[in-house]
Amino acid sequence: MSRQAYRAGSFYEAAPDACRQAAQEILKQVELPKDLPEEIFGGIVPHAGWVFSGYTAAMTLKALSERNRLKRVVVFGADHWGIAGKGAVYAEGSWQTPLGEAPIDAELAQALLSACPLLREDARAHAREHSIEVQLPLMQLLNSDVKFVPINVSPSADAVKIGQAIGKVLKQDFPGVSVIGSTDLTHYGPQYNFTPGGTGPGGLDWARDNDRRVLKLIEGLRADQVVDETASRLNACGGGSTAAVIAAAAVMGAHRGLLLHYTTSAEVMADLDGMYRATASDSVGYASVIFA
Repeated sequence: MSRQAYRAGSFYEAAPDACRQAAQEILKQVELPKDLPEEIFGGIVPHAGWVFSGYTAAMTLKALSERNRLKRVVVFGADHWGIAGKGAVYAEGSWQTPLGEAPIDAELAQALLSACPLLREDARAHAREHSIEVQLPLMQLLNSDVKFVPINVSPSADAVKIGQAIGKVLKQDFPGVSVIGSTDLTHYGPQYNFTPGGTGPGGLDWARDNDRRVLKLIEGLRADQVVDETASRLNACGGGSTAAVIAAAAVMGAHRGLLLHYTTSAEVMADLDGMYRATASDSVGYASVIFA
């Protein structure tokens, strides 16, 4: 069973050479902090088009690679289509990307399904969900032998339980496996029908403050508060994936979340075309976080 790329050609390049070149350029630009923690258990990545959030996602992925933690990975995806149930696992086969096949870690997938009754095997729940897919070419370029287990997690109270159960299995039986959670932050502006802080620069400042609220929970490993926070404040589209990855990392031994990079689509656009931030009303937040 092989999942075909759904967003190749829109969120990132579909042609193999162009995809490889774009991914190489993104990774080349990434500068990690010199005091990167020696032990990293996982992290948070955004999932917009590469032009917007590729650099931010690459920060997390490159940090994991630097610490030899990008060999076997559990990736928690958002549930944009509302069909994941509690947690939907793509348990066998591979995912196609422009850089080739990314193999599913079937052994690990079965171990997680056996250990956590809140999970179910459902390949169909992944067919149109892009939040994991857009990470894969970057992961493949950092480690051509990477194996992964994709799990879409809905924003329910069970997300923390799923993360804790998975963290326990990984700590006991698969200590080299990392966990990654995929989410974007506040989707703000008329385009998203969400303008509680008004439009223009004041609204964008409100959105950044809204992002800081959930980032504070992520940095403090407050998995138990994430789903309610994101539901009430709309400051993450992957509330379930975020809660699950925090919970898993904490069980595995993480003591903190470390913010490596934060930006918004409004700021990216300003850098790209010189548009003044004051003229923008729409924005999405993106963060790179590692758990150490």
